[in-house]
Parts: sequence; structure tokens; C-alpha cells
Amino acid sequence: MDLSSGNALLKKATNDTSANDSNISLNEETNNAITNMTGSEIFKTLSLSKLQRPPDGFVNYVSKLVDLNLYNNYLHDLPSSLNMLTGLVFLNLNNNQLCSLPDVICELSNLRKLWACENKINQLPNNLGNLSHLEVLSLNTNQLTNLPNSCAKLNQLEICSLSANKFKKMPNCIAKGMKNLQVLDLSHNKHIDLNIYPKSTNLTTFYAEENGKCTSFPKWILSSNYKKLETVSLNETRFQKFNLPKNVSTCYVKRFFMKQCDLDSKSIERTIAEMTDLEELIIGNNKVFHSNYFSFMPINKKKKPSSVKVIDIQDTGLMEVPKTIERFVNLFDLNLSFNNLLFLPEEICNLKNLSILIMDNNHLACLPENIGKLTSLKELKLRRNELNELPESMNLLYNLEYMDLFDNEFESMPEVIESLSNLKGLDLEQNYFSTERLWYRYKYMRDNLRNYWTNSTYDCEFISGVKSKFLSDNAMDLSPSSDFSESSSFKTEYTFNPLPTNGEYEFNEDWDTSEDSADEFDPHENKEPKPRVYPPLKFYQPYQQVFCPSDFHETRVITRIKKMLENGTLVWSSNHEEGQFEDP
Repeated sequence: MDLSSGNALLKKATNDTSANDSNISLNEETNNAITNMTGSEIFKTLSLSKLQRPPDGFVNYVSKLVDLNLYNNYLHDLPSSLNMLTGLVFLNLNNNQLCSLPDVICELSNLRKLWACENKINQLPNNLGNLSHLEVLSLNTNQLTNLPNSCAKLNQLEICSLSANKFKKMPNCIAKGMKNLQVLDLSHNKHIDLNIYPKSTNLTTFYAEENGKCTSFPKWILSSNYKKLETVSLNETRFQKFNLPKNVSTCYVKRFFMKQCDLDSKSIERTIAEMTDLEELIIGNNKVFHSNYFSFMPINKKKKPSSVKVIDIQDTGLMEVPKTIERFVNLFDLNLSFNNLLFLPEEICNLKNLSILIMDNNHLACLPENIGKLTSLKELKLRRNELNELPESMNLLYNLEYMDLFDNEFESMPEVIESLSNLKGLDLEQNYFSTERLWYRYKYMRDNLRNYWTNSTYDCEFISGVKSKFLSDNAMDLSPSSDFSESSSFKTEYTFNPLPTNGEYEFNEDWDTSEDSADEFDPHENKEPKPRVYPPLKFYQPYQQVFCPSDFHETRVITRIKKMLENGTLVWSSNHEEGQFEDP
């Protein structure tokens, strides 16, 4: 009998249950099969599922077992005979019903990796530190409040994952031992005290995400003692105190993540100032609560800006990009979307290594004249801005592959686009011209770009149609339609229809086009409203408030009359004289 046959028999035996007996045991056929195995056929890997307890006597047959997987069972306890598995190296107890780890675990002296996530564990054996060869300890999603002090002796431990427990502070054993610890995860522990210095100077990665509001920022991450610390992620964790060391020493962090942390410009500017090796700075927002808000872009005091390659400061209320952006000469990816930017400084054109520039949902009316100097640019996202022309220098962007100009103010296709020979994806929808008669490859390029954005890390929604310059919210009927393009990934279409004529009243939209027209109304403005397609279950943030002088203009008479008719407060009469409600 070969090993695979023996595994099949054992699997069959341990999964067969009687309707009257929930206990599972090895049957005679399997017992005989395993007993007759030679030494080379003894099990070294075993996976059991749907057990309430391990089968009686199974340990006797698997004494040479190296890897035991008891994931996704109903185990409430483990047998004391488990200590017979003296060669066990990997033990997976994830997703069971364990309330504690039994002492027998501590007798598995060769154990290197122990997983016991998604249980109900609130207690660990005091002598867990006896597992001197342990390299991975994963106890996520339990009810732990502390680790035994003996765990300080786990000096071979490299990964300690304690996410989603009930720790109120970093365990003392981490501060006193675990000298070789490299990865520490303390995420999802509400209000935990993180400002405790770990003993291990070999730490490379520290996660402490979604911990609510904690007492104090872990200033130890800025210490020069942790020369190997490269990744720090504190996303969605806030701090009551942001007290940094008075004399911040050189910090070696390369990837720093603090999204949704209630940060202001000054606190983050000082935090990153001495990160001389910093490559990725992700401090934007992607939710509406606990948002970071920056009155200025917090990069002016950054020492050695040439190290930075990725900056994400989206949706933080930025009003301008400082000229010092040109110091970040190796910047590869810059995301400043969903801000209040009116223009970009010419200095941004000096970023010769910039490959990805994302400026969606701002208020850009123009681009820098020398944007063509960004010769490494491959992706340019400018959705939902106020652009009506592109600089001629863009014809120098030979490497540009994807450009998104969706929902801007263009009245015709910019001619410079035709010179971009390497362009693979382009979106010109929701501008003031029809794309139906563009060159034959346009629709392919549009769909190609949308698929590319959808498959990338960027969250995108698309709306089809041609923009109308006159669009009154008070005179629209939002009605669903099932007709939508297969190239779109959305399933619900909403079409804005003009005010219906029901016989009681009807407006004549043929306004006077002569020079002495009271409103100087442009007859070409009132085009057919654009159909809008929204993705299902998509929630949009409120439109960012920006001062606009037109907000203080008095509403036109015709607009007010339409509103009154729609609300039923005015009934249309044929006795009204033509032009009676026009503005003087």
C-alpha cells in the first residue's frame, strides 16, 4: 500500500459518522492498513475535518507525524496522548471551539509553527515558553488579554500575530524577550497601549490597524535602535497624544501607512521628517470618518526626499501642491485625488521618474504648460475636473499608456491626443461633445482603460453619455432603466429626463435668440440631458464645498416658476403673456 492509499483510508474512516454516535474512530480496515505500512510509508502529513474530538487511538498510528491540520472542526479540547507526536513541527488548530490551549501543547518540543486562530481562547499555558523552537505563533481572533511571561523565552519566534483579541497593552513578554521577533501584529485590539518598546531589534514589520483611539502614538518606531524596521501600518488607529521625542533620531522605516487616523499637517510632517529611507507614504483617506485633514501638504520638512517613491494623500482637503514637490526626484506614484486643487505648480514637471499621476475629483482648470517633461508618465488620471484644453507639450509623453479625461469641460477632442502613439486606454465620456464619431479604436480604448482601472487598486465608477451644460435638479425625473452597455461593469442605469408635459402646462423652450434677449441665453446650452449610469450599492461622498461666487446670484425667474409648477404651488394658465416670467 502506498502513502496516498493510506491517507485516503484514514480520511474516509475519520469522516464517516453514525446517525446515533457522534464519536469518530478508526475502523478495522484502516487500522490494519496502517499497521502493515513500512517505515517509509508512515504518515508525515495529516488533515482531519469535521471532528468534535480526535479519533480514539489515532496517535498510536501517526507517531512520525510532522504536519497535523485540525482546521475547521468542532474541537473543545485535545487528548493528552498528543504528546506522543514528538516529531510534530506544524500544528493548525484554526477555527475550532477551544477556550484554552491545553498543557500538552507545551510538550511538543519540536513544534515550529502553531496556529490557533478563530477560537475562543482566553487562556494560554504558563509554560508555553518551553516551545523553544517555535518560529510562528498565530492567535488571531480570540479573547486573549495577555501572553504568559514565559513567552519571553521564545527567542526563535519570528512572527507573532495577535490581531482581534482584547489586549489592553503590548504584552510584557514582547518588551522583555522574543529577541528574534521580526513581524508583530496587534491590530483590532481596541484602545491598546502601543507605546512600549519591543525587545527585538530585528523587527521588520509592525501592524497596529483599526485599534480605535489609543492613549499615545508608539514613538519607539522612530528610534534608531530599530534599524531593520521597514513597514509600519497604523491605518484607522487614532491617538489621544501625539507626543514625539524632542530629538527625533534617524528612522529607517521605508513604508509608512496612516490612513483615517485624525491626523493634521503638523503632526505627520514632524513624524516623517527623519525617515531618511522612506519610500512609501500612504496618509490619505478612503472613508468619511476619522479622516486625516491637511491644511498643507506635509512634506516640506522631509529630509532626504529623494528616497520617496510613492505618495498617497488623497481626500485630505489639500488646497495646493507646494513647489518643494520637485525635490522628490525619484517619485514614481503620486495620488492627490479628491482634494480641492485648482492648479498644479510648474515644479511638478521636474519629476522625471513619475510614472503614475492621479488627480481625480479636483478643480483643475488647466495643466502645467511643461507637463510634457514628465517623459516617464504611463498613467494619467484626471477624472472629474474642469479641464477644457490640454497643453501642446503633452505630445512629448511618448510613454503614456492610459489617460482618463472623463467628466471634464472639453467641447471637442483635444488634438494633442492623436500624437500619443503608445496610448492603450482613453476615456473622454461626459464631456461636451459626442464620442460616437471618434476614430474606430476609441470605444476599444475606453473599455480597455475602464477594465484596467477596475482591475487595479483604484476604486472607479463610470457614467456614460454626453454632458449637458444646462441641468436643473428641480426639473429632472430620476428613473431607472435596464439598458446599459455590456462594457460597463454596472447593472443599474439612471436617466435624467426633462419635466414631463401632462396637459396641464407646457413650457416653450424656444427662447429668444436675438441680441436683445433679456437673459442673453445661449440656445445651444439646453442640450439633451446626459444619461448617467451608476454602479449598484455605490455610496458617494458629499461634493466637496468650494467657494463659488455664483452661489450668491439670485435664482432666475424661469427656474423659480418651474419649481413652483413642479410643487403644485402654481397652475399654468394660457392667459399668461409670453415672456411674462423672463428676468428683466
